[in-house]
Formats: sequence, structure tokens, C-alpha cells
Amino acid sequence: MQSIVTIKGKEDGLEIYLDEKSTYPVLREELMVKLKKNKEFFRDSDTKVVIRGKQISDAQCKEIKRVFAMDFGIRDVLFGDEADMMREAELKIERPAPSHGKAKSVARPKDEYLDEVDLVSNSYFDAQSIFINNTIRSGQRIECEGDIVVIGGVNPGAEVIAGGSIAVFGRLSGLAHAGCSGRTDVCVAALNMCPKQLRLSGRVVTFPNEREDVEDAEIAELKDGKVVIRPVSLR
Repeated sequence: MQSIVTIKGKEDGLEIYLDEKSTYPVLREELMVKLKKNKEFFRDSDTKVVIRGKQISDAQCKEIKRVFAMDFGIRDVLFGDEADMMREAELKIERPAPSHGKAKSVARPKDEYLDEVDLVSNSYFDAQSIFINNTIRSGQRIECEGDIVVIGGVNPGAEVIAGGSIAVFGRLSGLAHAGCSGRTDVCVAALNMCPKQLRLSGRVVTFPNEREDVEDAEIAELKDGKVVIRPVSLR
């Protein structure tokens, strides 16, 4: 039986093929098994990884990129279209004439998850749920494949990213992303909901500054494909 995830070594790194007929959860599980079995082989920050085959969502692409960055220190991960576009751009670049001035470097685009904050939860990612008994400070990121409960606040500049739901027993002022792997049966709840940005699955919501005056506990969830925010009912 042919494997649904095929990993091949290339001259400049690795190429991974995902079976187009398989579902993302099945592909992700098989990919994680193969990577963990060969963890030492993949632990090289200079390795380039190109993933081809099945078309997956932006949220799913970001999840896989986070796994490579968190577990293997590999940040150069591209998916088929990205790799082809980058290769095409490289072929079109004309070599400039030698110059005595200082050469200009081309900056790679910053990944919003990997470069702005420090991950503080490597050991939590595969957990079904985690409890954080302190406030998440600016510059910190908590990630979990399941649900996240924060007994404290999430400060501006902090990130909480969950495959499941998020509950904050305090002030939510940073970024909260529930359903990062594509789940839609998720929610974000907080005693004081005033995040800089809120994400549910692939939906993104930004909040006005006046939201900081809202003191009632609220919950954000998906209804008919739209993000709906309502007061938390205590009945």
C-alpha cells in the first residue's frame, strides 16, 4: 500500500508529498508520525522543506509551519505554489553589474506567528487541553493542539493559539486564535473581551479601541459562517 505521506531528500532539502485524496487530519497525523520517527534527521535549521500534493487551507499551512519551527527549528517551509513562484522569481532575477557600494539584501517576508513573539509552550502542543495559571505577557505565545484555559490575562503583544477553544479568566487584550487547524466548533470566551485581533478558524475580527470599556464576560463563536459575540449567560 502506497504511503499517503512521502518524504524525499533533495539536493537543497526535503520534498514532502501529501496524498490529494486523503483528509487533512489523517495527513497531519501521518506526517507527525513520520517526522517524529526521524526527528534527529530533520533537526537542521538550514533545511529547506517543500510540501506538495493536497491543497490545504491557510490555517492548515500555518499549523504545519509552526510544527516544523517548534519541533525541528526549520523555518524555511514552502508549499507547492509558494515554491514554484519563488523559483520563477529567482529565474527572472538578472545579475547586476559589480558595484563598489554595499550590496542590498532582500528580506524574506516575516511570518506573523514565528518571528514576532517567543514560543513558551513547546511541551504543550500535543496536549488535549492546558491550563495556564498566570498572565501571558507581551512577546509570549502559547500554543496547544486542543483547548487552552488561561487563569489570568493575555496582554497586548501576547498570542494564544489553540486547535480547540480558548477561555481567558481575565482581560484578553492580545491575539487569540481558536480553531487554528480548521475546526469550526470552537469559541473564545473572556471576562473582558478586548483583543487586538480575534480569529475563529479562518475568520478574522479586529476590535475598536472603545471595546476596552466593556466589562461583561463575553463569548465569540461561529454562527452560519460569521463570528458572533454575545454575553456569557450564567443561567
